[in-house]
Formats: sequence, C-alpha cells, structure tokens
Amino acid sequence: MSVHIPWLLTQKHLELTQRGGPRVGTAPIAFVHATELVDPSPWLSGGELVLTTGLGFEADSAELGVYVRRLRDAGVACLGFGTGLSHNRIPSLLLAEADAAGLPVLEVPFATPFAAVVRTVMNKIAEQEYEQVLRAAQVQTRITRAALRGGVDALVKELAIATSTEVAYIGVRTEAVHPNTAHALVAEAREILARRGTSASATSSMSVSEPGRTLTMQPVGLSTTAAGHLAMVTAGPVTGVEQVLLGHAVSLLTLELEKPARLRAEQTRLHTVATALLLDGRFDAHSVPDYLVDAADAHGRIRVLTATADRSVEIARRVDERSAALGRDVFLRHDAATVSIVLKGDDDAEFAEWLLPEHPSLRAGLSAVHSLSGVMTAAEQARLAMSLAASGRSERLVDFGTARGSLVLASEPVRRALLTMAVSTVNRLAAHDAAHGGELLASLRAYLEANGQWETAAAQLGVHRHTLRGRISRIEDLLDVDLASARVRAELLLSILASDGAK
Repeated sequence: MSVHIPWLLTQKHLELTQRGGPRVGTAPIAFVHATELVDPSPWLSGGELVLTTGLGFEADSAELGVYVRRLRDAGVACLGFGTGLSHNRIPSLLLAEADAAGLPVLEVPFATPFAAVVRTVMNKIAEQEYEQVLRAAQVQTRITRAALRGGVDALVKELAIATSTEVAYIGVRTEAVHPNTAHALVAEAREILARRGTSASATSSMSVSEPGRTLTMQPVGLSTTAAGHLAMVTAGPVTGVEQVLLGHAVSLLTLELEKPARLRAEQTRLHTVATALLLDGRFDAHSVPDYLVDAADAHGRIRVLTATADRSVEIARRVDERSAALGRDVFLRHDAATVSIVLKGDDDAEFAEWLLPEHPSLRAGLSAVHSLSGVMTAAEQARLAMSLAASGRSERLVDFGTARGSLVLASEPVRRALLTMAVSTVNRLAAHDAAHGGELLASLRAYLEANGQWETAAAQLGVHRHTLRGRISRIEDLLDVDLASARVRAELLLSILASDGAK
C-alpha cells in the first residue's frame, strides 16, 4: 500500500509544495519517518517519506550533499523539509544535490505539523488496506462460486483474472492453466517438482524469485503426499492479498479434490462390512444387496482372491490403491492375517498378481469363476489354493483352476495322515535304497506317475521294462502291498508327494 507525491500535493490542509527533484515518475511512499539524525539510513528500509527540519546542518554545509545521497542510496521516496524552525527556507545546496540525485523534495510550512503529514499518509494507506481486504473478500466469494460451478478449471481462471497473474494447477495426471498462453508455467512447475523429488519438503510451499518475477507454489491436498500444486506467477513479491487469495484457492481445491476420496472411503467402508457378511454366508442367493452386485462382472460372476503376509495391512492398502487407479470399487474383508477380495469373474490371475504388493512373505490363492451366490465356495477354493502357495511352491499366487491334482495335499489333516503312512512305506523304501544302493523309491514313483504303464515308466528311468518289473515285485514284497489295486497306488503316490512337501 502506498501514496504518490501528486496525491499528497492535492491535500490542501497540508499546504505542501514541491521544491526539488523530479516531478514525474517518482517512487511511491509506503511509510513516513520523522527524524533529525544526520545519518538516518540504518533505520530506513526504502519507500519512506523522511521529514526533517535540518536541525543538524548549516545552510552551506557540504554535509547536505552527503545527507541527500545517503537518503537516495537507502531507497527513500521523498524528503519533506520543514521550514520556519531551523531554516527559514530549504538550503539551495540541498535542492541542487536533490536535483542531481533524483530525490523529490517537499517543503512543509511551519504551520503544518509533521504529525499531520504522518496521519494523512498513514490514514490513506490504511484505507487502501481496508479496500484490499474488502476486495479480497469479494474475490474469495467469486472464486468459491467458480469452484462450485466449474471445478478446478473455473477456479484457476477466476484466481488468475482476480489477481492479474498467471495461475496453474499441476496434478499427478491433470492440469489447468489460465491464461491459455501460460502453458510454459506448467512445464516449469513440473520440472521444479521433479528436482525436489519425494522429500518431506516436496509437500511444503515454495517460491522462486528473479528480478521482476516470482513463482509461488502451494501444495494441494490433505495427505502427506500432495495431490498437486497450485502455482502463481506475480510481477514481484507476492502481496498480502495475493497470498490470502492463493491460500483460499488452495483450500477450495483441496475440498474439490478430496470429495471423490472421501466418497470412495465411505463406499469402501460400506463394502467392507457387506463383503464380510457375504463371505460369512449371511445373505442367501435372493437377498444380496444391490451394491454388492457391482462386485460381479457383466455376467454376474465373481472370483475370490485370498492373500496373507507378515503385514497383511499392506495387502489391503495396495489393493485399494490399485483399484482406485482403475476407478474400481473395492470389496474385501481384512481379518487378522488374511485379506479376501471379491474380484470380477473375468479378472484373471495376471490381474490378481498385479493387485498384490511385492512382499517376500506374501502367499495368495485365486478361486475358480462362480456366480455371486457361490461366493462361499469360491472363498474356500481361494483358501485351499493359498495353502498350496504357502506349502513350498515356487509361485506366490496359486490359481485353483490350474492346481488340480495338488488340492488334496492342501488339507493339513490329510497331509498328516499321508506323512504317517509314509513312515512305513516311503521312508522304508528310502532306507532300503540307502543301505543297498538301490533305486526302489524312484522306480515306484515313476511307475505310479505313469499310471502303471511299464513302457512309459521304464523309459523315464532309462531301464528295461523287465528290470522295472523286478523292482516293483521287490517293492510289493517289502511293503506287503498289491500294486494292482488302484487305491493302494493312489495312497502310495500321495504319500510320496506329501513327503516331498515336508522336506
């Protein structure tokens, strides 16, 4: 806020007269300082109207020139010289030096108190500040209306017009700018943000200044990671009003951008409760709520993905983040160590893998495709498939549809029974081979996996079929079993597979 010399000269009650210095293009006056110091420059910051009676100077003192130059170097806007006390008129040497220095000089008559000059200037500046506050309030109202009616684009435009500046919103994947010719601002802002990286300071305000230009950037968003930044380019340092309007716009942008996030959070909470009820069998086929139908694909089909890890909360967070990026709702239940997610029937294992976080302890199972009413069967399939992944298989995600032949081993009671049986069968053969250098256990495995086909099993072992027949006969004698029985063969093969998993 400031006043100019021509306005000050029009204040008739002050009776001021300009006696020296330039009469046009003068600097604005932002403050009035009365002092009789010979060197007041240490207490000046620029833009002042300095008032003095010249008490410390003789009319012909060479120090007058030094005094004027000190004021000029300190950025003083104007010198007001009071006459009728120390000097009846302004010393001609001072006026000559002021003309040379380009410093305006006003004569303050004896009848005009310095306090009257101070009060007049400061009252005018106070009026300007009040007018700016009123203007800021009016602009805030317009910016609010713009945000309500037109969202981010309208808000950016209204702020730029109200402040006569360039304004841009720079989001992760979106941007808005006004005027349209200011697209270079977006590129500049993104470059600055890229240099700052993901440090803690990346979510704080920043300002980049150069002569005649200041770029100010404010983070937008409530989370520790900013949703975006609002950038404004001003012709100089940001004024108080511009700062207020920029802050107001940031608040409105935050509310505008957080609305979808808050709505999604509420929907996710609802879906979490409903999914838990669904997986617990609380809904029958005819009473599934409409909002759970959205979990299925266009044909009403679903799959269940169940996963566990040391920090299962990371699974839920990752699934929510990735689903949000696709604009998809999340239907999950998070127990103490397990997360179950209801996926669409047309989601494949590759998509399920993409949803899950990278974690060394993570194991997951994916069910086959079912109707929504078959969700409990799907959940059981996913749990069984997950137990296979956790039992030593190389892949961390097991698809129930491709795990046929291994599922019976996923049951812990069955595994224990098979391992008990293996003590008197598989272990006995292994001990015999170790003692006699034989290959009875390998021969039995090949024979069983070949479904009793002599030629196939012998070829796999690299021996003649008669040799294999001899070994199988020896096995039957050692174990006292009849391998012609399909049940016996099945039990022995499962015992071998259970023993493999226990190693």
